[in-house]
Amino acid sequence: MKPNSYSACAIISLPFGLIDGRKATLWTLTNQCGMQVSIMDFGATITSLRLPNQHNQLIECVLGFNRAEEYATAEYRQNNPHLGAIIGRHAGRISYARAPLHQQIVHLSANLQEHHLHGGHIGFDQHWWELDKLYCDEQSAALTLHLYSPDGDEGYPGNLHVWVKYILTNQNELKVNLRAQCDQDTILNLTQHSYFNLSIYDENISKHELWLATQNIIATDHKMMPTGELTKVPDKLDFHSNRAIGDSIIDAAYILPTPRTNEAIVAKLMAPDTGLSLAVSTDSPVLVVYNAEYLPYRNVDSRKSLLPFAAICFEPQGYTDAPNHPTFPNNILKKGTTFEQNISYIFNFKNIN
Repeated sequence: MKPNSYSACAIISLPFGLIDGRKATLWTLTNQCGMQVSIMDFGATITSLRLPNQHNQLIECVLGFNRAEEYATAEYRQNNPHLGAIIGRHAGRISYARAPLHQQIVHLSANLQEHHLHGGHIGFDQHWWELDKLYCDEQSAALTLHLYSPDGDEGYPGNLHVWVKYILTNQNELKVNLRAQCDQDTILNLTQHSYFNLSIYDENISKHELWLATQNIIATDHKMMPTGELTKVPDKLDFHSNRAIGDSIIDAAYILPTPRTNEAIVAKLMAPDTGLSLAVSTDSPVLVVYNAEYLPYRNVDSRKSLLPFAAICFEPQGYTDAPNHPTFPNNILKKGTTFEQNISYIFNFKNIN
C-alpha cells in the first residue's frame, strides 16, 4: 500500500466511556498508509484494527466493541472471551489451580470449574493499565502502558510490574513488546488475545486460508488439560500446507519450530474476498490457535457480530500448564530478572501495490 497524505504517523486520544464508574481512554495509532489501531487502557485492549483497501475502504480486522461499557456488562463478564486484551498473569490453563514453585505449592483462583484460566477471576484483561509513554515520528507510532499487579493477586506471589508497548509501523506491522519484573520468583505467561477476521462481509472465517509452521502440539485430555506430552498434529488440525479453515474446530497449543529467527513467520491467514493477509512472528515457544468455537452471540452496531467461529486468535506464549509438567520449559520469572516477549502482526494485500 502507498502512503497517504500524512507527513508522519499520528496518535490521538479520546474518551471511550465508563467502566465501573471510571473513565476509559482510547488511543488510536495511525500510520502513513492509513492503517489505524485503537487501544483502550482497560485491559490494554485492542478494540479496533483497520486497514484501507485499494478503494480506500477501511476493513475492520478484529472483533470488538464501540464503547468501553460493552466490555464490562454482566453478560460479557460471565462469558468473558477476552476480546483484544493482554492476558496474565498466566495465559491458558493451570490444572486444579495449583502450581509448584520451588518447594512450595502456589494456590491460584479457580475460575474454570476447579482449574485456573487466563489469570483467574480478574485477570490482566480486567485491570486498568496506566499510560507510560507515547512516541510518534515519520516511521511509527507507539504507545506503552504499565500495570502493577500486587503480591497475592489471584494467588500469584510477588509484586509484579508489566509493560506492553504497541508499535505501528509504516510497513503495516503491529509490534507488541511485553516486559515484566517482579520482587519475588513468580509464575508468568503473557499473551495478546485479539480475534481476527479479515473479511468485509463474511461473518465466520471458514473461507479464510490458514498456514501454520508447526508439526507438533501439546496433547490434552477430554477436559482440554495438558497431559505433559507432545504429539504430532492430527490431520484435522494440520495446516502445515495452506488450506481453508472450513469446518475445522481449532483450540490447540502448537509447538513452534526451533531454532528460528525472531522475524520468522509462524502463521499466515488470508481472506479470499479482500485479499488481505496477516502474518504472525514471535519469539515465544508456543502458539495457541483458537477459532472461537465458544464465542457468545452478540450483535455490534456497524461492526462484525460476535458468534461462534466468527474469528481466530493467535496467542504466542509459553507452554500451557508448565508448572505441573517438569518436562515442559518452565514459566518462572526470577526475582531481579526481566521477562521479555515479542509478537508481530504483519498485514498485506495480495496483488495490490
